[in-house]
Amino acid sequence: MRTCLYCGVAGLVTLLVVGGMAILPVSAQQTPYEVTMTGVEDSSLRDLLQGVATLFRLTGQPPPSPIGLRRRADADRERLLAALRSVGFYDGKVDIEIDTSVEPAKVDVVVTTGPAYKFDRITVAGAGGVALEGAPITASDLGIQVGDTALAATVVAAETRMTNRLAERGFAFAKVAERKVVVDHETRTMDVTYIVDPGPLTRYGDVKVQGLDRVTEQLVRNRIPWKPGEEYRPSEIEDARSSISELNAFSSVRVGLDREPGPDGVTPVTVTVAERPRRAIGAGFSYSTEEGFGTNLYWQHRNLFGGAEQLRLSAILGRIGENAASDVEARLNANFRKPDFLSVNQALILDASLIRERPDAYDRDAIVLSALLERKLSDALTVSGGVTLEQSSVTDTLTGTTDSTLFGIPLHLAYNGTNDLLNPTRGFRTDLALTPYQQLGGENANFTIARVTNSAYYDFAGDGRFVAAGRVSLGTIFGSSRADIPADKRFYAGGGGSIRGYGYQDVGPRDSQGDPVGGRSLIEVGAEMRVKVTDTIGIVPFIDGGNVYKDPTLNFFDELRWGAGIGARYYTGFGPLRVDVGVPLNKQPGDANWQLYISVGQAF
Repeated sequence: MRTCLYCGVAGLVTLLVVGGMAILPVSAQQTPYEVTMTGVEDSSLRDLLQGVATLFRLTGQPPPSPIGLRRRADADRERLLAALRSVGFYDGKVDIEIDTSVEPAKVDVVVTTGPAYKFDRITVAGAGGVALEGAPITASDLGIQVGDTALAATVVAAETRMTNRLAERGFAFAKVAERKVVVDHETRTMDVTYIVDPGPLTRYGDVKVQGLDRVTEQLVRNRIPWKPGEEYRPSEIEDARSSISELNAFSSVRVGLDREPGPDGVTPVTVTVAERPRRAIGAGFSYSTEEGFGTNLYWQHRNLFGGAEQLRLSAILGRIGENAASDVEARLNANFRKPDFLSVNQALILDASLIRERPDAYDRDAIVLSALLERKLSDALTVSGGVTLEQSSVTDTLTGTTDSTLFGIPLHLAYNGTNDLLNPTRGFRTDLALTPYQQLGGENANFTIARVTNSAYYDFAGDGRFVAAGRVSLGTIFGSSRADIPADKRFYAGGGGSIRGYGYQDVGPRDSQGDPVGGRSLIEVGAEMRVKVTDTIGIVPFIDGGNVYKDPTLNFFDELRWGAGIGARYYTGFGPLRVDVGVPLNKQPGDANWQLYISVGQAF
């Protein structure tokens, strides 16, 4: 059986029905069209209007008939007028001309914006129109200036700014009860009135802690920066959340007031946490053409005794593959960290290492023990100090084999004003280290190592796609002569974290065999441009320079060794994977023509 069905609006549609089942349509009428917009010169306004108009957004989906095209245009006319009003054009007009006598049909959207309306009077009042007492709000608090273009987005955003300002003054439950907008077409101005209910002045009540399993509650309570009865401040809520998160024992931390204010504004606070798995393991790797492969493995306990104490055991192997088996390096390390030791934001750090180093400059076998106190002075500034004891046997061509016992007092100051630890895109860092050493027994030598490193980052576009990064590091060793300073404590330069293009420790003074012997002062500089090609792939052209000197005084007029190259980055959730290829620009005899470095994290 064959049946034809007719549709008057969409035109003739023929279906084949076999045994009562429709197979498929064999023809359908559509009205393809081309659309243009005139009367709008400003590109941002044009983008706004074309974004709300279905005539532009659905050109690839033409309507089934000329009538459908006109209906689409009629609906767009109201959308376009509303969009014009949202950016201050309350006298705007929109005409849409359609010519269906040609194929494709021609659609011309003609926009007449008229003059932009301006803000005139901005009023903030309490219920009944009376002025707010104890919490006055000014125009600057709202982000609205008289005479500015009357944008709808500005009117709406002012409500959030207003409640935020009131919250900062202690009114946590403030809300905008009513908003009145009056447009005067004669003066082409807009008046806005906000009726605000500030609610009670909020004070902190009892703190409840939820979600704890093995972490002691008092550790969390010690990180609350306010006392019961004090006025509420939203910044303190965020400070508490950040401080508790820094214990590294929780996967999530939420801190917030109850939904409704308590009696006389005294409102309880709830801290909700979720503990992380107590144990973790991890691994990493690195590679360079001169040092070969390096790998590390660690085991960590995040809450050893219930006070978020961290114990980390790690093993590191280096210089694998490119060197003889006897030159493989190893380090075994145990690190214990006790947060809030004797005081909040003060940590006790105990560290023990068993070390075997075999770089070209020296051979070293050592046991190093240290105890440090680390104190966080602000979100960005941290200081630490303590003692270290080292028993080592070091062999180099300058002094032969030296067995020594060193006692040191490491002092460290770190400022981190960047936005990310592994992949910063803005801000700067400063790291200052000062360690006096006293040799116990033997020559009884003493010396002090000082080094300062600064790095800065600038995001050109604000989205992390074009980031300029720079680094400067200066160091000096004063006190004993170079021969009395153990070889491992001298300065060296060159390698993936120093001057790329050169091998590890290859920049600086050398002996008659061409092996590095280290120096008493150092300068390193570096600059790179980090360009993201996609969200996960980036390229990084770079240039590094520097040198190491025999004397403790830096010689800024002496020739620096320069290296340059290009790198690739693969951005992951745990940091960027880095591959850099560098070449020396003014190499010395014996330097390789190029170097390859592979590791996790940026170069600096």
